[in-house]
Amino acid sequence: MKILVLNPNTSEAVTQRIAETAKKAAYPDTEIVVAGIPHGPESLESFYDEAIATPYILQSVKNANEAGYDAVINAAFCDPGIEALKEISDIPVFGLEECSFSAALLFGNKFAILTEQKHKEAVKSREVRKHGLESRFAGVKALNMGVVEIANNPLKVKEAGIKAARELIENGAEVIILGCSSMAGYSEDLEKELKVPIIDPVATTVKMAEAFTALGLRHAKIGLYSKPKIQKMK
Repeated sequence: MKILVLNPNTSEAVTQRIAETAKKAAYPDTEIVVAGIPHGPESLESFYDEAIATPYILQSVKNANEAGYDAVINAAFCDPGIEALKEISDIPVFGLEECSFSAALLFGNKFAILTEQKHKEAVKSREVRKHGLESRFAGVKALNMGVVEIANNPLKVKEAGIKAARELIENGAEVIILGCSSMAGYSEDLEKELKVPIIDPVATTVKMAEAFTALGLRHAKIGLYSKPKIQKMK
């Protein structure tokens, strides 16, 4: 099995963190190829950043289909362009957010999310509502750090993460989701300290991609993810 893990930004530090976690999580006979997009923002910190990155993500997924990959992981927690990616792709495309939410529901009654910066608390809360999971949601807390800063500062992330997660646990969270791809690889230390399940978005999505791809599951091409009509372009 060959899986493309696509970091949809141009940060080498984030790509490296994703690569280390993805390859550690995968089975020995799974070929994990990790790549960033060729152009775009260093990190996805806003809707604007996502909009700039999405055309390059779409092209990367098209290329993966042609290159013989078995699956693609869109390795940003905001799942940029995920609906369009599923429309155009004949191989399964897995988003970190969708997979992390699904996994969290299996391991506790209520989940909470650690995110990067304060404004992302509103974004993550909106995503929870979009998925209809409000009754299982215990809140979101920001580490008040940027995406690249998180990738490069494990001690600071651990300290801020433990503090924020404890507040969420007091609010009823039984499972904590690390809501950013640059938090990949931090779950083990946090879980030892907090004694609750910590969902690493990259590792979790790799395991789900392996399992569902091995089962031969694909996105339905009727209804929501029907192939788009090829439009004339000017």
